[in-house]
Amino acid sequence: MRTGSAPLLVALLLATSVSCAGTVDRFAVNRIVHQEGARVDDLGKACALGSSLSHALGALSSRRQPPRLALIIAETTAGLCGELEAMEVELESLRARRNWRALGEDRVAEMRDARLREMRLHTLAAKRYWRAWQHMDAAYGPFDGDCPRIRERDEIAYLLGLVAGLRSLLHDRAGGSELDLPADVLGEVSRGARCLDNEEWWHAPAALEAAVWAVIPGTAPEGVDPWEVLGTEAEAGGESGVRVAWSLYALLAGNAGRRDDLEAAIRGHAASIASTPPDPDWLLLDEYGFRVTGHESDRIWTGERGHRTETFGELPTQPEAPSPPAIDPFGGDPFGVDGGSFEETEEASSPAPEGADP
Repeated sequence: MRTGSAPLLVALLLATSVSCAGTVDRFAVNRIVHQEGARVDDLGKACALGSSLSHALGALSSRRQPPRLALIIAETTAGLCGELEAMEVELESLRARRNWRALGEDRVAEMRDARLREMRLHTLAAKRYWRAWQHMDAAYGPFDGDCPRIRERDEIAYLLGLVAGLRSLLHDRAGGSELDLPADVLGEVSRGARCLDNEEWWHAPAALEAAVWAVIPGTAPEGVDPWEVLGTEAEAGGESGVRVAWSLYALLAGNAGRRDDLEAAIRGHAASIASTPPDPDWLLLDEYGFRVTGHESDRIWTGERGHRTETFGELPTQPEAPSPPAIDPFGGDPFGVDGGSFEETEEASSPAPEGADP
């Protein structure tokens, strides 16, 4: 991920061509993640490396026994590319929508084009995260309630696979459900999250489980409020210096249109940054969490002020709400579902095939 990590890429490709999948997995997890990649807070380099590795690993390894852990990591980080670009295009869409009077109704086609670009990028991210989930399922599934055997050093690949499963579904819905990914994956993510130590992994596992409860109404245990759990786990996880749980809280609140929860997540995440330095061993994941929550903040600022966040943690007061355009070029929930929830139940879907990048 740094310039100095180029030799790691070469070494990994050589190892892939002459060694077994286990050797490649060990190299990817031990060297690229633990010793190099996770300590660099540059998401652009992470996505570039993941995009480069995913095809190479598939081409040079055995189809019967590919290096699953390495591919989980490669496809998950490759998914960042589409996700980060989709964030920027979404802000472009929001600015165009807010400023439609100044732009003129003859610019509606441009507004619609920005929305379509955003949907395509969400679909691209969904494809890559979905492939990461498929490798996760092949390595550790089925997720039927019994925890798989996970080596301690491989738990990070397992956690990334769980996040990829959730993100694949959310990005697919944001892209108009073009891939029609099966909603039952969310139940598998929820069950799989229980197999990790919650405190050791920054309270992200419990936050993932609560996120699924929030996305699929009625799945939380009786008497449990998933939004309260998300807030509690985010607060606890923030003390570790790896704020993945805060980003899950913000993402789901923004998706569901829960403004109070979203504002609480943004302010809480900012307060955590101010009080707790990031864990130097996991700078990349903390930066990813910041970008996710930061984007939810940017969505609020852009919708109400026409520009992105001025100071992270602060929110616009006395919103200037412009009149909606006479022609709405966006039409519908940006995640393709009413209220940010999945209508399907776990029993109502079937696996989707792997797809190649466009």
